[in-house]
Amino acid sequence: MAKQEIVKSLAEKVQRVIEENNRLERQQAEMSADIQRLRTENRTLKERLDAAQKRASLVELGEGLVGGGAADSAARKRARAQINRLMREIDRCIALMNN
Repeated sequence: MAKQEIVKSLAEKVQRVIEENNRLERQQAEMSADIQRLRTENRTLKERLDAAQKRASLVELGEGLVGGGAADSAARKRARAQINRLMREIDRCIALMNN
């Protein structure tokens, strides 16, 4: 009888281990899906942030070109610097196209 009880005890323990393994596999699958969803959301948010930063840069450029007075002096300097950077980049592109 003692052997049957040992076998029964082992069978119960094996069953618990199998159930725990199944639970962990389901949990891992859910977490993998969450990771994929969060990566997609992160990529989308980064794209939105880039677009917002570009719009903010354009607004700042516009304000620097339109604004006047001492308070707008810094914005005007930034706008001119940005225009100068863009002109240099255009010049480099033209030079590359000519080669």
